Amino acid sequence: MAGKSFFKVIFILFLTGFLIRIGFLFSLGPHFYFDDEYEYWKMVSNFISGKGLIVSETLKAYRPPAYPLFIAILVRLGIRITGIRVIQAAISSATSILIYLLGRKIFSEKVSFLAAIVWCIYPFSIFYSGFLLTETLFVFLVVISIFSFLKIFESGIPPRYGIVPGFMTGLAGLCRPTMELFFPFALVPVFFTAGSYRVRLLKVLFIAAGFVLALSPWIIRNFVVFGRFIPGTTMGGAVFWEGNNPYSDGGPCRYFPEGLWQVEETRRDGIFYKLTIDCIKQDPERFIHLMVWKFFRFWNVVPNASEYSGFLYRLISVLSFGMLLPFFVMGLFTPPLNQKKLFLMSIIVFFTIFHMVFLASIRYRFAIEPLIILFSCQGLFWLYERIRGINQ
Repeated sequence: MAGKSFFKVIFILFLTGFLIRIGFLFSLGPHFYFDDEYEYWKMVSNFISGKGLIVSETLKAYRPPAYPLFIAILVRLGIRITGIRVIQAAISSATSILIYLLGRKIFSEKVSFLAAIVWCIYPFSIFYSGFLLTETLFVFLVVISIFSFLKIFESGIPPRYGIVPGFMTGLAGLCRPTMELFFPFALVPVFFTAGSYRVRLLKVLFIAAGFVLALSPWIIRNFVVFGRFIPGTTMGGAVFWEGNNPYSDGGPCRYFPEGLWQVEETRRDGIFYKLTIDCIKQDPERFIHLMVWKFFRFWNVVPNASEYSGFLYRLISVLSFGMLLPFFVMGLFTPPLNQKKLFLMSIIVFFTIFHMVFLASIRYRFAIEPLIILFSCQGLFWLYERIRGINQ
């Protein structure tokens, strides 16, 4: 695509997505809608007042820092809830451009362009941009991380540029720790890229350096506060318990042992892990059943939450994600299968398995939906070409 045409496409994609999202923002009131929004706002308020990036005195590393810090900076600049939502609308719109660029690296021009258009009008991407939740920023960082990793896979790219995918993956991990856990798996394909063993090893070292660089401030802060190495959060144990306790159905479950929230934060996290593992050992068959059920929760065509089980929500979900799903499956098996496609598939598989083990919801699937859209568009064009070939 020629230079002027390229920038015209970029501008149209961004503007279209932004205007649609601004239209949605007008339907929202100047208040919070989700419990998580209140907790992130508490962190912002505590940080600005000098108490630190904490939810409370007993939840000092319970939430990851990147998103509340991002909001705190905006608040410091005098931007309030409506303004923050507008900025998130811009970030979500910019994600369509990243999807377009990512698609061009792996698929065709037409697949990448259609995927970007789909993201612009995709109900879930519009919806999450209106709330003070991690989803919009996280998916933006995830797509940048993936794009930068695919770039470093290419031959002729100097190893020092590995700093970029490492650093961006670290930032994404500080938004949602899931990406921190994926990081070791992301390094594996680098060993199979073109170039000498020395070049590949240098790439891995620079990627690791970028990752550590991004995480270091949070790790140092946690060591000062707790005297322990905590690269992520102290939420993992509680989430593991929610998804696997005796009363859990694989989704959010507010049953917690009495008095455990009064235990010191890092000890509490460990206790939650131990209790959950003991629970699994007592009934491993139930754990397997829960994993299967969580798979279906994660890939559900309609919302799992009762407050979003109304006809309109279900219809929108079926007509958006539900329409993409069969084409997504086709796209996964559309040739050719190369290293870059396998990398995208590995992320989809990792997120699925992670949430089958921990806690599953369609909200957690949102991080990989840009990839789902790309494969769906690939599948759609594959089917169209097969039908056209038959008719001819």
